[in-house]
Amino acid sequence: MSKTVQQNIVNLEDYGQLRRSLGNGAGTKALRSTRDLATAKLKHHIDRMMEKVDDALFARAEKAENNMNQTQYFDAMRELRIIRKDIEEDFLNGFESRFNQGVPRQTGSSDSFNLSLDDNDGGLGLVDKKDLEEELAISNMVNKVRNASKQALYALDKRIGLLINDPDLDHWQNPLGPESICDAFHEAARRIETGLEIRLVIFKLFDQHVINHIGELYKEVNSNLVAMGVLPEIKTTIRRNPNPAGGAYAPAPGTVAPGGEPPQGSQEGGYPPAAPPVGGGLAGAAYGTGVYSNGGYQGAGAGSPISALTLLQHGSVPAPGNEAGGEGLALNPADLASGQVNILHSLRNSPLAEGLGKGGDMTIDIVAMLFDYILDDKNIQDAMRALIGRLQIPLLKVALLDNAFFTRKSHPARRLLNRLAATAVDWDEEDGNQDPLYLKIQSIVQTILDDFDDDIRLFDTLLADLEDFLSQEEEQAEIRAERSARIMEGKERLDEAKSTTLEEIEPRISDEQNLDFIREFVTTHWKNLLFITCARQGKDSDAWKNAVATMDDLIWSVKPKHTREDRQKLVSMQPGLLTRLREGMERLSIPATERDDFIAMLIRAHGRTAINTPDADTATAPPPQYSNTDNTGSRAPHPEHNPASTQKAKSTAPKAVTQPAAEVNDSFTARARQLTTGTWVEFSGSDGQRQRAKLSWISPITNTYLFTDRKGLKAGNYSLEEFALLLRCARARILDSAPLMDRAVSTVFEEYQQH
Repeated sequence: MSKTVQQNIVNLEDYGQLRRSLGNGAGTKALRSTRDLATAKLKHHIDRMMEKVDDALFARAEKAENNMNQTQYFDAMRELRIIRKDIEEDFLNGFESRFNQGVPRQTGSSDSFNLSLDDNDGGLGLVDKKDLEEELAISNMVNKVRNASKQALYALDKRIGLLINDPDLDHWQNPLGPESICDAFHEAARRIETGLEIRLVIFKLFDQHVINHIGELYKEVNSNLVAMGVLPEIKTTIRRNPNPAGGAYAPAPGTVAPGGEPPQGSQEGGYPPAAPPVGGGLAGAAYGTGVYSNGGYQGAGAGSPISALTLLQHGSVPAPGNEAGGEGLALNPADLASGQVNILHSLRNSPLAEGLGKGGDMTIDIVAMLFDYILDDKNIQDAMRALIGRLQIPLLKVALLDNAFFTRKSHPARRLLNRLAATAVDWDEEDGNQDPLYLKIQSIVQTILDDFDDDIRLFDTLLADLEDFLSQEEEQAEIRAERSARIMEGKERLDEAKSTTLEEIEPRISDEQNLDFIREFVTTHWKNLLFITCARQGKDSDAWKNAVATMDDLIWSVKPKHTREDRQKLVSMQPGLLTRLREGMERLSIPATERDDFIAMLIRAHGRTAINTPDADTATAPPPQYSNTDNTGSRAPHPEHNPASTQKAKSTAPKAVTQPAAEVNDSFTARARQLTTGTWVEFSGSDGQRQRAKLSWISPITNTYLFTDRKGLKAGNYSLEEFALLLRCARARILDSAPLMDRAVSTVFEEYQQH
């Protein structure tokens, strides 16, 4: 047997023998500690997941289309209550067993966990469709973890590889990898006998409550291993290929990409040469000819640095050098992937930039300054800023390939970045990294990192995709915001109608000459008619004016009549007054018997007021204090003759004293007045929590500001004075709405010219 073939054979005893040979050494202790930590965390998450099973199945049973499906869900609930502990134990035991025994790596494995759909696979035709659906669900979970935790998995692969004496995991899989965890649960879930649909529901819960926390587990395990002294620092290096014909750069033997495994097609000397991109120009010259030699780029001139930037964009940190081994780039892979650190300054004086010439140096300087501005922009939340920060290398490539990037505001890359930033302003960190908007922006960023070579049209495609996604979200948000505005406006109209009604009624019913049954009728019934009329038609409508006039005629009609003209006026107005009162009472749905009783009492009162005697004249003479009128022209009693009015004035006096404090006319009030709908504001609560909301509506009645969140849900409402006070106390901050790239370019060029 050849040596090469022997190297490709995995001895299933090697891993167990290695573990036993470690005895109680530091390596075994580190592995045991890792296994126990992972088991404890997985137990916690699987317990939480199983607690949600009943609710999830019951919710589906309620929405079932027929009795058969509903019965299936209820049967599954009963079954899972019985086997819950068995599933948990099978999962944890399966995980520990895989960890203890090791999972041999299959030949030809890759970074992604894929289903074999090759037509040449003789077994495909025999694969049950249900099994295929389950495998697809497991595959999706595995790939989800690998995509979301590339950096953490890369570091964990290196540390576990060191501990099991398989540095690049050529023979063994990482026993903590998503394949091992998902496979253990897949096996445990075979206990469920109520059907495929139920198992898929359980897989979905596993995804939500376990898989979503695997990234946290990897970070904790890495931290634990670092604390135990297992590879405290991990750096990826790419060295010069010994064979110049093979390409400009190639990874050093044993080096792996951040995904955790060597790229498919990798060779002992490094990556095979990449195919040249479509199109010409600088990028077209970047492939297959440029070689780093003696401290500079030879051959393709400015092309080779683009190839190196492409490697950086894909997550690999090049370390070019001469035959004796030169100094590499001072870049940490974690900084490259995090997006939170400006890595472009490190490129300024690196050998990688030497082939770009003076113009290239200036471009790197300007793009680095752009990202200094972007990474310091407080309008964007930290998590979103980190996503945009991952675009440093692609945007540097854009600037090198196309000078119009700086001068043309409509440049596709600038438009996409502006839209990403504007959308990120709307996002609230409390939504978390599973929010659809966050996932969408993350997907766009990853697509650029994976696919952008030299074709600027990719940015147009991604912008169109983002706009389509946002249009659906924004349409729903607008509907919700409009609904909130209508509700708020309706409430304000009701409040205004109530206040206006009371302002009209109170001066009139306080008149001591009013009869008790008239006062009771006005405050009990006619007040409601005035309120409804004002709320529906407004206080400037004819209906409102007629209702007020009817109330005035009613009150006047029961007062003593001292002159013949008054008595004649009463006789002539009585039929019309009674008709208007009947119509009003019918609108209020007052029972017929009650209406008739009131009309009868009113007619009798009219008869009494028509009698003119000296005693009546004296008894009913208008008090002198009625000469005063309020600001509406209605007669109002003098306070000193009206105890109720005096009491009211006393009770409201303290409020009047406190009002001027809210009427500060300063720059904050001016900014509040200038606020327009669509402006985003960040509010800070007394507990330190921050919330972002958009000014969606300004009340035409009270000038109240309505703020809604990105989903269109009400976030709060404030008067002009209240909002100005929030600005004054730094509890509200108006976010800059100018496009991010336009602001950044303008600021950077001003600074660059000054220097």
